[in-house]
Amino acid sequence: MATNVLTAFNAGSGLDSRALVDGLVNVERETRSAPLTRRVETLTARISALGQLRSALSGIATSLDGRVRTGELGVQLASSDAAIAVERVGIGPASAVASGVVVNRLAGGQRLNSAAFTSGSDPVGLGTLSFQFGRRTPVDGGGFTFAAGTRPSVNVTIGQENNTLAGLARAINESGAGVTASIIASTGSATLVLRGPEGAENAFIISAAATGGPPGLERFNHTPGAETMVLGEAAQDAELVVDGVLITRGTNRIEDVIAGARLSLKRTTTTGVAITAARDGQAVSGALADFVGTLQAMRQLIGDFRRPSQDGEEPGPLANDPTARALDQRITRLITQAVPQANGLRLADLGVSIQRDGSITVDTAQLANLPATRLGDAEALLRELSGAASPTRPNRLQSIAQLAVTASEGLTRQRDRANQDLEKVNRAADVQRILLTRQFAAMDRAVAQSRATQVQLDQQIAFWTRRDD
Repeated sequence: MATNVLTAFNAGSGLDSRALVDGLVNVERETRSAPLTRRVETLTARISALGQLRSALSGIATSLDGRVRTGELGVQLASSDAAIAVERVGIGPASAVASGVVVNRLAGGQRLNSAAFTSGSDPVGLGTLSFQFGRRTPVDGGGFTFAAGTRPSVNVTIGQENNTLAGLARAINESGAGVTASIIASTGSATLVLRGPEGAENAFIISAAATGGPPGLERFNHTPGAETMVLGEAAQDAELVVDGVLITRGTNRIEDVIAGARLSLKRTTTTGVAITAARDGQAVSGALADFVGTLQAMRQLIGDFRRPSQDGEEPGPLANDPTARALDQRITRLITQAVPQANGLRLADLGVSIQRDGSITVDTAQLANLPATRLGDAEALLRELSGAASPTRPNRLQSIAQLAVTASEGLTRQRDRANQDLEKVNRAADVQRILLTRQFAAMDRAVAQSRATQVQLDQQIAFWTRRDD
């Protein structure tokens, strides 16, 4: 049980001083803290509601952005033959595509084969193999010439720790040269096979600097005049005809022939492969319908948070909040705002409108009548709406959501100040308790002293009275 500090001061008034002090302090604390507590609760509710609105708007933007980025709303690419696979690059082609492509030759990497060893554990010798890259040109009568390219040479060192055919293959693969080494094994035989990257400019030669006696690393030489390793395949570029134009490329993955498209060549063809791209109006229509539905749900959420007090019910947490009103106004303005990035197209042009009851709807028939030439603008409009927040692009959903972020930061600062004021009230109450305790203790001591004096006087009077008798 806590000790009554007043009793410790030899209180003698007979009053319950602790209860009296507690009552006085608690009344003062409650009077001063109640409005602050209500303010903290109100601010917390507003911050939470704004956070939900921001999250909902960001979610709508993210969902729409995902549909744009995956190409669902853009130009859809197609190939008439599996010999050429086609996919989008970035946002894809800006307009319709209709091209014919014939693949005369695939790009390939140079392949070299070593002489046969008995197994992958056979020693290969000590020293260094130097790989140089460039263009190889065959000459009449056999042999070749070599012109070094811009790629730096790569050295592969073989020491005692990796002096085996398998160790050599592993060292080449780990060198970063871009040459893939593998061992083709059969009964009593193992052959080192080296394959370089695609493209005629990625041919390579190998110069051996052996530090041990033969037979050693010189068995892996492949230079003009010293072709110890045997050429299995020469490096070559892809050759194709695009709309009647002959072109070559150093890779089978080609991105600079059709803007916004990547062609992956799988095999040669004897006839043209049709590469086409067109917009899917149904995809745009579906995305727009989903978008309008989420906007309508967003407005309903804002309306619920802004509801006034009715029939004795508590008002919404944002009943008089200017930011919630601004959010709603900005959302409704999206429908009639022309978007420069979409050649001035508006959501209203796509059939989106606000009804008398405040609901947002979309007229699919109006969207269906949109000229095909404007479907690209429709995609650009939706892409703009889903973009990142920008002070110069107020029509973006993320820019609208930023209003809630800014307002929440201000409300959070207000709540922090209110909590600080609450702490001050509590500290003041503690100080008041100490002061009142001391005052009542002093009073009790005074009362006790007065009673002691009275007792002495009563005793003295009684003594005098007895003497007189």
